Amino acid sequence: YLRVPLLQFLTNTMRFFLGIALGVVACLAMFEGMLRFLPVISGARMEATSIAKPFSRYLPHQHYVYSHGWTLANARDGVTNNRGFTNSPDSSEQRGVLIVGDSFIEALMLDFPETVQGHLEKHFPGKVQAISASGNGLADSLQIVKYFTPHIRPSVAVLFVEPTDLSRLLARPNRGHNGFVVNDETCVTVVHNAYAESPNKEIVLRSALARYIYYNLKFPDWASKALESVWGNRQVKDSDNLLAKELVLNYYFSQLRLLASSNGFRVVFLLDGDRQAIYSGNSEQTHAWNPDDRQLFVKLALKHGLDMLDMQPVFKHHWDQKHERMDYLPMDGHWNPVAHKLAANEITNLLR
Repeated sequence: YLRVPLLQFLTNTMRFFLGIALGVVACLAMFEGMLRFLPVISGARMEATSIAKPFSRYLPHQHYVYSHGWTLANARDGVTNNRGFTNSPDSSEQRGVLIVGDSFIEALMLDFPETVQGHLEKHFPGKVQAISASGNGLADSLQIVKYFTPHIRPSVAVLFVEPTDLSRLLARPNRGHNGFVVNDETCVTVVHNAYAESPNKEIVLRSALARYIYYNLKFPDWASKALESVWGNRQVKDSDNLLAKELVLNYYFSQLRLLASSNGFRVVFLLDGDRQAIYSGNSEQTHAWNPDDRQLFVKLALKHGLDMLDMQPVFKHHWDQKHERMDYLPMDGHWNPVAHKLAANEITNLLR
């Protein structure tokens, strides 16, 4: 008497879960189809790195699509140049301006004419090149300058610096990037964490839904912060070691001076302003920058005789005069076209 009801119960349960599974598959298929017609980040493939070529870059002549966040805001598309960098013409050996930086200069959210290098191109036609990649730090800029200046032969190298370049100065480098290591509290070396593309990446990138979750929703970043809180606290503790930072920065600046002298170019640092402090109207309190980091960097750079373009007073003056934002905060802290144009004007005035 119990066998028939039990079979009916199991059958109904299986049908219920099968229905749910089919519904989930149908929803995923619907989202996949819909996202294929929207500007989901394409997830441009990266070139492998090595000790011989220790810098992050994309595959050359690769089409890419960029958008920000779950709303797919600020959508852009473009093509990487012959060396695998964005928002820059194909590399040449014509003496001119070389701009090195991270995602601020890479500027996937802007078209080339809106970027610092795009504005400079109008004043110095055919003489401006940008070599930038998301996640670059000071160790990366040193390796980039060391590798490319003998080939590109610039007359000026503009190196962009933002808060994380100093707060993570002693941090372990991510894959495809470089970092500084202090040995025996006296010797500084640069180490490279090589990147090689996963054989499954090309397959995964074919799915618009997977790209949307990975790049637009930044699920790995969220999971990493949630699971590695202990590691994060350790990074903050390391970042407060000003003595080690001073040792690293002295090494960094001295290496740049040697490279500039041997290759015949001028070094100019482009220092990001503390836009959060400017917007809040509290110039005495730093929000984005660690004041000790910023002060140490400026002091040592000037001590080594290197030029500095500090965007803090420029941004503050523009905000006081026009009350016009220079980034996409609170959605995105990267520079908008206003900031890029202001920076390009300062560089142009300095070079002239």
